[in-house]
Amino acid sequence: MNPAEEIVKFWLQEQGYFLQSSIRLPKNKEIDILAIDPKTNNKFHIEVSVSVRCANYDKNAEQFTKEFSDRKFDSVEEFVTKILREKYTRILVVGNISFKNKDIRQEFITECRKLNLEIVLFQDILNKVRPLLGTKTHLNSIIKAIQLAEVFEGTNE
Repeated sequence: MNPAEEIVKFWLQEQGYFLQSSIRLPKNKEIDILAIDPKTNNKFHIEVSVSVRCANYDKNAEQFTKEFSDRKFDSVEEFVTKILREKYTRILVVGNISFKNKDIRQEFITECRKLNLEIVLFQDILNKVRPLLGTKTHLNSIIKAIQLAEVFEGTNE
């Protein structure tokens, strides 16, 4: 269970999307999330790449984007097309990205757009999820942990 993926799934489900996640494919490949917006019938292939550490890559933004797109999207395109059966949007959810200890997120986003990859920043999703939690019971332990942190943040005993 990938915590970042669980948070993204919760966010999408709260918006009414239908999801299929953690789809195992041959050759040890996996699709993180396929989603359909029932209001518009728009379809999405979503990959989540988030770490608590700032990811410090050994490639520049252009090289990293091409390699990531090939590995996470292009290599599974045939499977995604079979499942979704029509045009879909490719979305990458990312945290922080650096190259030689320099933040390259903006360059990375620019390169992703050249390859028809939409970018969603994980912190934006997290900021949208927090107000949705309220005090209702959540069975997902990751969502429950965020809810508890929100409720008890800043309280001293």
